[in-house]
Amino acid sequence: MRLNRPECLRAVSLLALILWLAAPAGICVAAVKEVTLFPHSAKVEGSEKINPRPGGADKHEVTIILPSQADPESLNVSVSSDAAKINDIQIRQITRVDENRIAELRARLDKAKNEKKSLLAQAGGLGAQLQFWQSQAKAKAKTIAEADQLAAAIGKNTRRLLTEKNSVEAEIEKSDKLIKELETLLEQAAGKSEKAHEARVFISGALRHDAEIRYSYIVSGCGWQPLYRLEALPAGGRVVFSWDAKIWQSAGEDWTDIRLSLATLQPVSTFAPGDLPPWLIKPKPPIAYKTTREAKPAAMLAAPANDGAAFPVETVHTTYRTWSMGKVTIGAGQRQRLKIKDDTWRAEFLFLARPGLSPQAFVQAKLKFDQPLEIPPGEAAFVIDGALVGKRIFSLAGQEADVYFGNSPFVAVKQTTVSDQSGASEIFRQKQTRRWIWRLEAANTGGAPVRLRIEEPVPQTGDERIKLVYRHNPAPTQKDSSVFAWMVDLPGRHTQIIETVIELEAPADMPLDFGWRWNERLY
Repeated sequence: MRLNRPECLRAVSLLALILWLAAPAGICVAAVKEVTLFPHSAKVEGSEKINPRPGGADKHEVTIILPSQADPESLNVSVSSDAAKINDIQIRQITRVDENRIAELRARLDKAKNEKKSLLAQAGGLGAQLQFWQSQAKAKAKTIAEADQLAAAIGKNTRRLLTEKNSVEAEIEKSDKLIKELETLLEQAAGKSEKAHEARVFISGALRHDAEIRYSYIVSGCGWQPLYRLEALPAGGRVVFSWDAKIWQSAGEDWTDIRLSLATLQPVSTFAPGDLPPWLIKPKPPIAYKTTREAKPAAMLAAPANDGAAFPVETVHTTYRTWSMGKVTIGAGQRQRLKIKDDTWRAEFLFLARPGLSPQAFVQAKLKFDQPLEIPPGEAAFVIDGALVGKRIFSLAGQEADVYFGNSPFVAVKQTTVSDQSGASEIFRQKQTRRWIWRLEAANTGGAPVRLRIEEPVPQTGDERIKLVYRHNPAPTQKDSSVFAWMVDLPGRHTQIIETVIELEAPADMPLDFGWRWNERLY
């Protein structure tokens, strides 16, 4: 039967309608649109328009494909249409479909493994031949000529086989190295799992023509870490601060032209505080202590937490902060470095010495900010006048911070004991005394003048019957309950002497522990 043109058009339209109605009104959601990177994971978000079936159908199905490193339990899905709702979500594992670049990596890895198998087989064959010729050394020759010929043949073939076997073994080592490199690249790009996740979302209700499905999930194998550079410029009274972010992802797919945000904390996994245990105060039984030397206190020069501020747009959430980095492209397995902030901070520089711990004097930058800053912990390179001092973890929170840039080879404060005397107990007054005298010698062997702060601990008494008297020459610039401090302006190639006297009086029958400051004889 031959159809005219209008009938043909009606038939084609009817066929298209039948095919449309027969197919589920679904989409395969694959394009990532927004990512929030946490230090060791990422929150991936996306949305796609739903094409509703004609005729006002009220049942719809959408398929979302999640990468292998996604946590399917973290999937959150919503529909933008008020008249529609999600009835069910069914998740199952499927075989992952690799992107071209990852598929090429996998093909190279399979080829390298097959080549290694061939090399192992070749090495095995050469080993068997080698064993054959080595075993011929036990064969008995009838004549001396036959023995010479056999020995020559054994030597010739053994040398040849050993050379070939060594060459093959070298190729096997190269093959092992290549396989390891390819496995690392593949894991960085797609993780270890060969499976992905398919989520079928069942929706009921009428959909608007512009209805969208929105989804988010958490994926592992991704993250970021801050990288800092702080350069001290004492002559200019400033610290030049640079903050970068090293980012990576191994979700098994390229994130193309996504909106990227960096977050300071992992998603919260503990939802409620624990119960407070009872606080019980009770008599403590006496303990017999052995007389031992106390451990020398750790150095007090760890840089205080510091850093803060962000160049991209900063958003403060309840438990963390995020920085919007704009639109970027991050390939699977790639490591990238993005700029967050460059800044210059005003700083007051001085040298800090704590001779009770060490004669060294450390370069200190005292920072004050107009607004509170908050920058998460990360590895920082510390530089002074262009010279790298070292690297350590750096962070900052607040409006003030003290940052250290290593010790000076030209400035030192040496401590020397002048006197350490114990007085005899007075029988009638029933007391014991002790008197310490020590000298601090601050020296600047360099040519430039420096401002030096010297700190010494103030002895603390654990009993009101212990009496202490202090005398200093010169007097401390500052004294609080725990520290004596002297501010010294020290010209180049000059020294300054500070003398301290401490006198102690206590009951004669009171055993005294003089603490680390004198027990360790750090002076």
